[in-house]
Amino acid sequence: PLCGSCPAAEFCTARREARTGELPVKPPKKARRVEERTVFLLFYQNQTALRRRPDKGLLAGLWEYPNEPGAGLERLEQWGIEPRAVTPAGEGKHIFTHIEWHMRALAVEAAGPELPAGWVWAGAEALGEIYAVPNAFQAFQPAVEGRLRGRTPGEGDDVT
Repeated sequence: PLCGSCPAAEFCTARREARTGELPVKPPKKARRVEERTVFLLFYQNQTALRRRPDKGLLAGLWEYPNEPGAGLERLEQWGIEPRAVTPAGEGKHIFTHIEWHMRALAVEAAGPELPAGWVWAGAEALGEIYAVPNAFQAFQPAVEGRLRGRTPGEGDDVT
């Protein structure tokens, strides 16, 4: 502690009682909540689907690969997306201050271009210049970039 320059030094209990290493008592940090999430890397004609996050909350307003807590292939049906092929596309983890995402990705080749309202298809150029995808999804960039170049996940991609 910097007791000599502290404005509270004159009335500080810790300094007066020579307990500066003990006081103040800090409450223990809350444990981070862990969320298991499925990230859907949706592809159609060398483009990937993106959706915008809500204006408030975690990663507010940013574009992301569609993802949901838990979630399975039934989510695709709920979104109105017909999968032509589905393959595992890696795993990733991202730690925020209060939450930890454990993610597994599925690469989905969509049978058609239909997407929910507000979602977009983005090619490699648009991903680099228009849409900024948060670092939380960085583990899946090699799979996305490889697929946009015509490779299937795992083919030359370093996906953890």
